[in-house]
Amino acid sequence: MSKRLTVLLLGSGGREHALAWKMAQSPLVEKVHVLPGNPGMATQDGRIVCVSGDIGKIAQELKPDLIVIGPEKPMADGVVDRLEAARFTVLGASRAAAQLESSKIFSKEFMQAEDIPTARAVTCNGYAAARAALKTWDVENKGVVIKADGLAAGKGVVVTKDRAEAEQTLHDFMVDAGHPVKAERVLLEETLHGREVSAFALCDGMRFLPFGYICDHKRVFDGNRGPNTGGMGAFSSQDWPSPAARAFISENIFAATLRGMNKRGTPFKGVLFAGLMVDGDDVNVIEFNVRLGDPETQALLPLIESDLVPLFLAAAKGDLSNCSAPHIADETTVHVVMTSAGYPSQNMKLGETIILNPITNDNTQVFFAGIAAKDGSFVNSGGRVLGVTARGATLETARKQAYARIDNISFKGAHWRRDIGGQ
Repeated sequence: MSKRLTVLLLGSGGREHALAWKMAQSPLVEKVHVLPGNPGMATQDGRIVCVSGDIGKIAQELKPDLIVIGPEKPMADGVVDRLEAARFTVLGASRAAAQLESSKIFSKEFMQAEDIPTARAVTCNGYAAARAALKTWDVENKGVVIKADGLAAGKGVVVTKDRAEAEQTLHDFMVDAGHPVKAERVLLEETLHGREVSAFALCDGMRFLPFGYICDHKRVFDGNRGPNTGGMGAFSSQDWPSPAARAFISENIFAATLRGMNKRGTPFKGVLFAGLMVDGDDVNVIEFNVRLGDPETQALLPLIESDLVPLFLAAAKGDLSNCSAPHIADETTVHVVMTSAGYPSQNMKLGETIILNPITNDNTQVFFAGIAAKDGSFVNSGGRVLGVTARGATLETARKQAYARIDNISFKGAHWRRDIGGQ
């Protein structure tokens, strides 16, 4: 038998836990090293281990057969370019291709140039220009979407029909030095109507494989109330979007994006995530991301029954021509996120001991994110602490299983939505 593979995965959240969990199941893989990972990922059998240090030095020490980049920021910072220059096989977007996510304005102008369906938008360079543009906008009747240009960890988009809130958002993003989102340029977009879905494609620069559809819940409170978060939960849909909409997405969004990026000399390799608004068979792109979503990954990967490692390797090497789309089970999943008290504000209560009570006949999976180890236990160390995924024949079956597991996990101040997967 040939030598089994070593994989290095960059990231530390629930998405990376799910990726490590899935890749470690591959018979091709000896070990998955996660940099930096979190203590909830590591397995007793040593198949998943967490490492620390500089990625360049760690890569030289481990000499992995495959490097997978989880979060967007390293790609925007050029990590893939540097690793590939050092002759490593990397699944992830180059710095130039990562602009599809790292610059909302680049992405919008790209979609307009390639006739990829998206909302009408105005680019505003500077606070004065943004305020002037907002004055011409019919905010009260039609609403407005305000997007900070750069990466903002899921907090750089505000949708509102309240003019005062829109004006405050511009001030927050562009003037307030204490605000976590900082932008010199913003987009004002018209609102879209329909249902949101996240679509994924694994890309090798020229070709792509459809990788599934997941719906997520971004607002912090039940009923889609409160501020946006990085994601409070997600669920899969067995029969939506329609086959016609999926065909449209493949040709007019994913294929068109790969063609357009190739034309620019910046081919896209990695996972392309299209956030979509679907109204019947009418589809528009809300935004692009250049990686798997969080928490969408935690709902998606438990449904995929194929070995992902050969597909990741083929995409990273730039040739998916002999690969087929992964087999996705004809079931559904629900993923529920538990957060620290106060999330998504910066005023959170951290360091609380997490109690994980076992339950019988449990087929759920816990994916850890914002945790640390202390005195032999886990404590919460970030906003999104962990999430539970359940898989079932129906959405309601999966929901019941996920919430039964959530009800047996506790830490002081824990918050979670009770309506994830609700239709």
